[in-house]
Amino acid sequence: MKKFRTVALVLAAVLMLPLSAKSAEVNDPNATDEPPAVTDTATPDDSAVQTGQGDSQAEETPAPAGDITAQALPDNTSVQSDTAPGPLKLPNANPAYTIELANGAFNVTYPNHETAAHDKKYIPLIINGTLIDSEVLLINDRTMAPLRVLTEALGGTVDWDDATRTVTIHKDGNTIQMTIGDTTVKINGVETTIDVPPDIYNDLTYLPIRFVAQTLGAVVSYNTGEYDSSTMTYKSYMLVQGVTANATIDQYDPSWPADSPQQAQFAVMAASKQLFDEFVQQNDANNPDKDFTSKYNFIQYNIDHTRVVGSVSRYYAVESFCLFLYDKYTGYIYTVGSDSTSNWVRRYAQGDPQNMKLITDTYFFN
Repeated sequence: MKKFRTVALVLAAVLMLPLSAKSAEVNDPNATDEPPAVTDTATPDDSAVQTGQGDSQAEETPAPAGDITAQALPDNTSVQSDTAPGPLKLPNANPAYTIELANGAFNVTYPNHETAAHDKKYIPLIINGTLIDSEVLLINDRTMAPLRVLTEALGGTVDWDDATRTVTIHKDGNTIQMTIGDTTVKINGVETTIDVPPDIYNDLTYLPIRFVAQTLGAVVSYNTGEYDSSTMTYKSYMLVQGVTANATIDQYDPSWPADSPQQAQFAVMAASKQLFDEFVQQNDANNPDKDFTSKYNFIQYNIDHTRVVGSVSRYYAVESFCLFLYDKYTGYIYTVGSDSTSNWVRRYAQGDPQNMKLITDTYFFN
């Protein structure tokens, strides 16, 4: 096992807090969420190279092909429209964020640049590849999210009847009707039951994530960041690290073309080589009397052995001289990083001065 795997793990779990617990692909609307005890891990930053793909994410179109940790398509229990809807539009995605740890709490700066404070129970909610600015709650071992955040992010609309305290969700000619405190729900007028009813917390209506998302045709997973040391790959990679687990919801369309793991590997390797060449020239110019041959060889070895070590949502986790995320639908690359006080993911852009720090902080920190 090459030395760099230790470096990659330190970068992916920088606060020296272990990635642990079990991952669960949610298939049953009434299955139990049961997150593991809180284990502080490290997390990501925000920077991207494009690999010949279009600049507009919104106009790209994907399919969950070639996933390392296979992503399932929406199951057949989803509501079906009498008039078949058109193909799903590829959602925009932006995983960029920063998490700062302070006084036992998380201060999260979301992709929309809003900052919110969360306690140690913080469960990040990622919908269609973007970290959502929302407070997710765990109620009776079920993950709950605010009504409008959940439904509108999945393309639905909401009606609220104040007299009966009933929520009606509409999408593609289908309806889900739910009443506060009631486990009986209606899908297109047909009654069924759920084990955790919608309820009101902090003046917001909360719904069970799995039931609503799967009924609207999305795929739900609960990712805990488990790493398999025997294969040196992630069994359950977390987009947001430093927390107990991530709740991830994705909508897929079989017509969406997705890049393969090999394409992700080659794109990240090319970006890494280009950056490393630039780094060597700059570093040698700044340190004419020093010999970095041994360290350069080590970095070059890691770049030459770039590989995909896992995936989450629409991203491949790619290990090179450091850890990268690769959007399989747009070809955008994101860097993952952390230090003693914060974790981040940010888009990788050629020429960004921050890029040099990726090498300096990983290999030249002493």
